Amino acid sequence: MGTITIESTVLIPCGRPEVYAFCVDAQSRAAVPGQEGQVLQFQDQVPERSWTETHEGRGETMICSYVLYPVADSTRMTVTSQYVPSGLGRLFSGAKEGAHRKQEAARLAALKKAVERGVRKARNGQAQ
Repeated sequence: MGTITIESTVLIPCGRPEVYAFCVDAQSRAAVPGQEGQVLQFQDQVPERSWTETHEGRGETMICSYVLYPVADSTRMTVTSQYVPSGLGRLFSGAKEGAHRKQEAARLAALKKAVERGVRKARNGQAQ
């Protein structure tokens, strides 16, 4: 079996610059529930528009490409995630596709919630 590709879209009720700033900040991302302790490697950054990040794990590498689109006063974030199995992980990649889809949906929901909370905190801190 080979690479598993999952494309997802989420609408975040924040501006594109705020979403981008939160998502490419390693400290902010380390505080996202379920993603604590992950070491992210950011590449191909286009400020306020797109980036790619790599998550190295045992048995697989996950490469996520993010693109941000402005939609009224919100941001549509489209993510293409590729799970690339390695070693023994290649033997089970087909069986893991459903689990990866659920994991990706949960990961993006947690990221969306963290962005909203982080932007709200930043706005409240600026207002004081």
